Amino acid sequence: MTEDLDNGFPSSPFSAPKGTLPFTGIATFAGYPFWKKEQRSDAVIMGVPYDEGTTYRSGTRLGPRSIRNASMFYAYEGAKDRFFDADRNQWILSGKTIADAGDVNIEPLSRERNWRLVTRYGETILDAHAIPAVLGGDHSITYPVVKAFEKKRIHYVHLDTHADCDRIFESDYTHGSPVARIFEENLARSLTLIGIRGLTNSGRDLAWIQKQGARVITACQLHRHLRDHQALSFEEGSYYISLDIDFFDPSAAPGTGTPEPGGLFFPDFSDLVHNIAEKGKIVGFDVVEVNPLLEGHHAITSHLAARCVLELLSAALD
Repeated sequence: MTEDLDNGFPSSPFSAPKGTLPFTGIATFAGYPFWKKEQRSDAVIMGVPYDEGTTYRSGTRLGPRSIRNASMFYAYEGAKDRFFDADRNQWILSGKTIADAGDVNIEPLSRERNWRLVTRYGETILDAHAIPAVLGGDHSITYPVVKAFEKKRIHYVHLDTHADCDRIFESDYTHGSPVARIFEENLARSLTLIGIRGLTNSGRDLAWIQKQGARVITACQLHRHLRDHQALSFEEGSYYISLDIDFFDPSAAPGTGTPEPGGLFFPDFSDLVHNIAEKGKIVGFDVVEVNPLLEGHHAITSHLAARCVLELLSAALD
């Protein structure tokens, strides 16, 4: 079967036969091959099955596996390592080399050891000139991942219901504290928090982080920007994006530990990350706080997370 070189579609009115089924084989992310460090890759998937930073409902340690399982649906629909995006009427990730490095070997009750490994895994991927695409895990894992970027002076974008500047009792290292740790250790050139909403944020924390120079955009403000077709402004530079799945409305992402009404939806997220990519370069990202124990058999949250990973990869690489 020949292909039309103008648009990449087969000359036949029928699609080529699907060669795989989503429930067969080993569930790497979207069916991408295992990573071999000696082979060049544009992006590398890395799982961090850790949830000892959780302060409410645990289970996000199962997130990486659940996201991978859900992502196999896209292996079924993909063609020649690319995907056709009907919304944008174009192929995405065509010719991009993406691989899956598996999971960090987490050891229970060994936070310092685990986080050293997370940072080292991230550094290994960066040393191979690839983009780390991280599957969590709770939001505490973002801090050791971002430490791998210390020399790059990234702009950090935090997509979340919560500001994550908490100190829980005497602990500085929970899923509610990565923004505070990133700020205090000066790991980013700038901090932008988007999607903040609800009744579970501290007014003092929000006032403090803004006083330090962080930009805070609430969910209501983002809704208004999107409604009025006004793009948010971002400066040039390297960007790391951390997506807490509770950024989305609970109707779209019920499988998370701290849901809050009034969230965003996938088209909003897509517009936002491509808005960032128009000015900056996305050099890494994570998707965290997916808890398959809370989403039921339909796995809607894991499917959304898998789709978000593909969208972030496209924004970073296309």
